[in-house]
Amino acid sequence: GGGGWGRGLPAAPRPVTGPGAREHSSGVECRAAPARHACFLLLNPEGEVEELDNGRVRTKVFIDMYIMDKAYDSINDYYRNNLEFPGFRKGGNVPESMIMGQVGKEQYFLAVLEEIFKLTLEGAFAKLGDRVLADTETIETPTEEMVKALVTRTPFNYSVSADVLPEVKWKAPYGEMKIKVDTSSYSQPDDEKVEEIIGSFRKEQAQLNIAIGRNVQRGDMCVVEASCVRKDNGEAALGMPEGPFRYDTEVSLLPNFVENLEKLQVGGEAEFDVTIPQDWQDEAVRGLEVSFKVKVNEIFERKLPDLDDAFASQIIPGCGSMKECREFLLQNIQGGKEEAKQQALQNAVTESIAESIDIAIPESMVTNIGREEYGKRLMEIQQQGQLSPDMVQKLTSENLVQDYINKERGTFEMLAKASIGVAEIQKLENIAVSDEQLNDEVNTIQKELEQQGENPDADGIKQMIKERLESQMVFEWLEKHCEVEYV
Repeated sequence: GGGGWGRGLPAAPRPVTGPGAREHSSGVECRAAPARHACFLLLNPEGEVEELDNGRVRTKVFIDMYIMDKAYDSINDYYRNNLEFPGFRKGGNVPESMIMGQVGKEQYFLAVLEEIFKLTLEGAFAKLGDRVLADTETIETPTEEMVKALVTRTPFNYSVSADVLPEVKWKAPYGEMKIKVDTSSYSQPDDEKVEEIIGSFRKEQAQLNIAIGRNVQRGDMCVVEASCVRKDNGEAALGMPEGPFRYDTEVSLLPNFVENLEKLQVGGEAEFDVTIPQDWQDEAVRGLEVSFKVKVNEIFERKLPDLDDAFASQIIPGCGSMKECREFLLQNIQGGKEEAKQQALQNAVTESIAESIDIAIPESMVTNIGREEYGKRLMEIQQQGQLSPDMVQKLTSENLVQDYINKERGTFEMLAKASIGVAEIQKLENIAVSDEQLNDEVNTIQKELEQQGENPDADGIKQMIKERLESQMVFEWLEKHCEVEYV
């Protein structure tokens, strides 16, 4: 496997490639056989490529009577050979009007339009250039408009557009990057980490008892109602839930929030201001002054379980004592340190590449990475058995996905930049995976999936593994050639 290298970085952006991948010298070379009949029409004056403001390119395709007649003939032949018509043998010269009557007018003209696309679309996309991003091609002209032209046998244009991979500009040579690796994820002393894990599990297993006749204390679990607004414009902030919700005072990240709760008993209310810290997760609200109104409905104190042998078996099933439990956890932590170190290095390299590139990211890349990350998170929660199918359906609504993408946009733009940078370094340094290495890795993964009862898509797996191995090799190249500092 590839250690921790394969995680975190999206697949490198792929210009459209395949059997018809092309180099444009004449500007009219088509990228695939289905388009050969239409090559000539890319010479027409309306086939110029237009660069749009949003990082997309567009071209027009002119459909003349020659192409239209070819499409009609092809569709008529298909239906004559595949449908039964009274009084005609299969393949006979059935009138077009009879075909249209049996198939239905709408279906018939849509089939003709699809045939026109088969004849012309590959060539049209080829005209857009060799830096077109896969899966971003769009036919802009409304279907109704094109069908209307087909019904009246009138020549027409249709427009296609796609995102293009921007030209990469490096702020400084990538081989001279200074990479700072954050060691905090694996530098904590092992014994300390063990106690942290035990403390966290102990807290999860704690019994909650109603606290009577006292104020809130740090460490309590409270049920509160709260509202929060910005002081500058009075708009709602921080997405406070409507109605009562649980609040753990032990993990509060807001300064002075728990301190103000500690002045209250059950039924107590308070109003106070808070400044959002500069390390708050949502960058948009960092440093903001906000006003809270809070009411305490209930206070629960935790009764922690004893650190005895019975508790040890709760942490690690079958474990006989806390001593044995601590030894087991210690081994696990030590075993995972190398992976944590590799992951920290990958994160640092990813951020360094993104910071070193001056490039406008196509919106489609940000959206695709966001959707992929949202899907991963949803799958993780699903696998933990925390979501019903109905809830999964609700969480996949377009609005929620888009909200998530907008909230995490900075992260996804960084990942997109890094992905483009990795692909560029790979190309410039001629970094390639050997067939032997690729096939060995593919065979290993396929066997693992088959043992789990899955039927893997061989081509899809091969492409995914190839991209992961190439990224790994680029990271290794950068680690070797750049200055790496562990802080």
